[in-house]
Amino acid sequence: MNHSRSALVLICALTTMSAAIAAPASMPGMGAMHAGSTAAARGFLAYGVVNSVDVAASSVNITHHAIKALGWPGMTMTFQVRDREDLASVKAGEKVDFDLARSSSGQYVITRLRSGR
Repeated sequence: MNHSRSALVLICALTTMSAAIAAPASMPGMGAMHAGSTAAARGFLAYGVVNSVDVAASSVNITHHAIKALGWPGMTMTFQVRDREDLASVKAGEKVDFDLARSSSGQYVITRLRSGR
């Protein structure tokens, strides 16, 4: 009887573990972050405020609003900017619109950055 109960507990644990591992792909936004969905390929529009600009590193730190299409809450992030020239038009404290797309490395990069919103 103890062996049957132990086997049942093990099967339940493995089933639960398998579901937990598979869950991120079914959560809103997580599939796009990990599975390379067609939505990620087309890009996502976002809004926020610039905290800092690093032209040498081609990056910008932005506190952005929620990006519902990705399932992301509002947060502060540093993004690579595909076109360094976009960085010349923005400064810290400025409201911006920006487009995100998933790069071949799997990271989201800004493909277009515009000041003023």
